[in-house]
Amino acid sequence: MKKKPFILILCVLILYAFDEPEDSFSSLSQTLFDKSQKKTENTEKQKPYELIVDLRNPSFTNGILTTSEGGVIKGGDIRIQAKTIQYIKKNQEGKAIHRIEADGDLMIQYKDRIYVGQELEYDFITGTGIIYNGKTFSSPWYLGGDKIELKSDGSYHVENVFITTCENADSSWDLHAKRVNVYKKDMLQAKKVRFRLFKFPTLWLPSFKLNLKKFTTSPMIRYKFNWDKSSGPRASFRYRLYSWEDLAFFGRVDYRLKRGFGGAVETEYYPEHKRTTFETKNYLATDVIPNNIKDERRYRVQGALHHTSISQKTTVDVTWDKYSDVYMPADFKSDDFEINTAKRTEFSLRHEKNNMIAILYAHPRVNPFETIKQDIPTAYLNIRPIKLPVIDTISYNWFKVSYMDYVYSNTLEPSLKDIHSSRLETHNELYQPIHFSVFNFTPYVGFDGIIYGNNPITHSTITQAVLLYGGTLKTSIYKTYTEHKHLIEPYITYEGITHPLKPVDTYYIFSIQDGYNRINLIRPGIKNQYFSYTHHKGVPTIVADLYTTYFIDPKKISNFYKLYFDWTWNLPSLYFLTNIAWNFDHETLDFSNFRLGWTANKNVAFALEFRYRSQFDYRKSDYENFILDVTRSQDALLDSPLSDKRNTIITHAFFRLNPYWTCHLESHHGFNRSKEPFYNEYKIDLFTMLSTAWKVRISYQHSQKDDRFTGAIVLIK
Repeated sequence: MKKKPFILILCVLILYAFDEPEDSFSSLSQTLFDKSQKKTENTEKQKPYELIVDLRNPSFTNGILTTSEGGVIKGGDIRIQAKTIQYIKKNQEGKAIHRIEADGDLMIQYKDRIYVGQELEYDFITGTGIIYNGKTFSSPWYLGGDKIELKSDGSYHVENVFITTCENADSSWDLHAKRVNVYKKDMLQAKKVRFRLFKFPTLWLPSFKLNLKKFTTSPMIRYKFNWDKSSGPRASFRYRLYSWEDLAFFGRVDYRLKRGFGGAVETEYYPEHKRTTFETKNYLATDVIPNNIKDERRYRVQGALHHTSISQKTTVDVTWDKYSDVYMPADFKSDDFEINTAKRTEFSLRHEKNNMIAILYAHPRVNPFETIKQDIPTAYLNIRPIKLPVIDTISYNWFKVSYMDYVYSNTLEPSLKDIHSSRLETHNELYQPIHFSVFNFTPYVGFDGIIYGNNPITHSTITQAVLLYGGTLKTSIYKTYTEHKHLIEPYITYEGITHPLKPVDTYYIFSIQDGYNRINLIRPGIKNQYFSYTHHKGVPTIVADLYTTYFIDPKKISNFYKLYFDWTWNLPSLYFLTNIAWNFDHETLDFSNFRLGWTANKNVAFALEFRYRSQFDYRKSDYENFILDVTRSQDALLDSPLSDKRNTIITHAFFRLNPYWTCHLESHHGFNRSKEPFYNEYKIDLFTMLSTAWKVRISYQHSQKDDRFTGAIVLIK
């Protein structure tokens, strides 16, 4: 078989009546209409259609129109192009004959599919045909065989077939089968399948099913080889076990020279409507055994499900991640063993209506060595803000019901008991936008109440309640220039919370949402934005925000607490971000973060980041929540893990060395830590492609605990 690239061009065919042409013309182009509608055993009644025949220098003898100089025949669902064409339409012994024979530079489009081959025989009456030494393409698959039988419904049958993802005839791998049937919607069914690598048979299956149009990002066969210093060489073989309609199953076998075998079973479900996705990865191995783990069989079972209703108003998200030991995710942190579950097992059901949003959420513990706050479950109802009549005030309300169970790791359970309680919370707020000629003022007043079914401190029901009040006053000034616009927004906000009904230390705080204390905070600031008409339209090129915090009658901190400055500079190939805070209490820089990114061209890009955090910039999930700062003494906070002084430098560089090689350089440097040693970590990755199908990675990584050299070769098609 000659080595050719596969050619894709649209063709369409079903041929009917053709008036006999005259002998003398250099080009034939006639439109004919077949009034007869015949029903075959495999098809419905054919609809009439026009047939266009365009042949170069044809000859006509005994009902056969012939050319050896090329031509095109098209009509209905078929288009045929070839060097030599014989078009036959006649009656012989009382039987109608209506067919075509073609070869040489042959291309056919039939039922929206492209074929190329050596020779074609096609019967217009039955709507069937045979392509000898034919090939076809269904991205990303190339399929060919000794004989392709075209069916009238668009399906086809192939004998002595080969299947690959490489466009060249001599591919590094392929599948061979004795017989293959491809049904509508590209459903392939094969018998006696042999997988060959570099022409050498490596796997045999009695039968095989595949959806040619699905899972194009997941290769059917994937080989991977890598090596690292600590664990030695590892070979990985991933195979698509089953693929039909929207569902696919994969199996993987790993072998580590020093550790032995490992295996995985994976699932992918991606229906055409794209409202549902489902993926699982389940891995079992005896690989990389830490010294303090006795059981050599290590596993990780993880999955993610997302579903959106037809109305787009209901969504379901489920993730699960159970693993044998706490080291398992870090030991297998490549994409081969990871789904984006964030190592959490969660369930979330969200439903939206015109006047409300309802959420049901659950977060149970599935790994006994974890210490977490379980939500089993939490129900949340957010009512759409409504405008109250007469007083013209907007009312905003939400409610939350949950059962929380704070469980400790099984290594801590003998000394620490689990803490659990039901929790009912209501949040109600009224706010009134007031528009002046220059300013906008939005005051608010609200109430937050919580009932705990079990107070772990007093072992009784306890009620917590606070009043909320405050407002925002702001205005905007702008000036338009030839190439940019400058917008200035001065603002001042006030946030107030009354003394809570129960003091902080009289009930258990499960999370930051449970901690309430008296606070009176004023935040004045001014924000500047520059919009360029030549760069990012609608996005400010420069944003500068300067603001401060002033506390009225604080107990643990001074009145003027911190001064903040945020700056963003965004250009088409350059950006610069900075966040700075000054601590008035200790007259020191509280934190400073700088980030610079530059894309020089398509071959070179850099990123540099510097982060500084003082011991007084406490690690909180919500940095704008200052209840912790005004409640606990600074000595207590400094002695806790919330205080973590450090400097960090992060770099990343990308180089395209040539069209086939790329280099990634990453580094992470930490210093100025009070309780931790300095560290310098870096990583170098080289990537290239071999023969359009093999992806090669060579890496060297230096960390605090290890120096690791790894290499990987992955068959990606």
